[in-house]
Amino acid sequence: MRSIVFQWYEDKKNVDEMQHWNSALKEWEQAVIRFFPSDAKILDIGCGLGREAFALADLGFDVVGIDISKEVISQVKQLSADKGYKIPFYEYDGVLFDFPADSFDVVLIWAQTFGLLYGNEFRKDYLLECRRVLRKGGLCSFSTHDYRFLTEHYPNCLDGQKFYPYANAEIYWEAFEAVDLKQFADQAGFDVVLCEKGNIYKPEDGTILHCLCRK
Repeated sequence: MRSIVFQWYEDKKNVDEMQHWNSALKEWEQAVIRFFPSDAKILDIGCGLGREAFALADLGFDVVGIDISKEVISQVKQLSADKGYKIPFYEYDGVLFDFPADSFDVVLIWAQTFGLLYGNEFRKDYLLECRRVLRKGGLCSFSTHDYRFLTEHYPNCLDGQKFYPYANAEIYWEAFEAVDLKQFADQAGFDVVLCEKGNIYKPEDGTILHCLCRK
């Protein structure tokens, strides 16, 4: 099933549509980073075209970005160079991280990337890999589509808990409730710091769910 995700993000047209009109951190992201050490080394998983990485670097964090897509990494490296950043961006296989254990203070799975990790076993293994590269006391933050919000506003795009935002496309995001996120964190051996709905930029953007947990 993960081939669907790889194919989607290798399509230049889809990657070009990832350009962000707003480069600032979202409201819920700003709340979460208050928990980060001021000098945190951060792994940004599913970095896309660098919105979060650039914003976090501007705040003084040491950021490394990874993504499954060659096209994405090619574009974000060029953007980084054009903007004058020195953030390392790497392609990875979508499963394992090419970093030693205890390498990072914070691991991020933002922009609803978590919903593209299809299946409970894969999600558990993935969070265990996140835990591996975190230092003791390190933080993992992940966000997902809010299933309850989608059922109220986009029921025609749902098939169970699978959210299909693009007509006639196979790719989907799994949507969850807060209790699901807590369970995923618990199964990977994390301690949950907070798990809640989060606002984006303005009320009409709706809400997402996010979970912050500690190793």
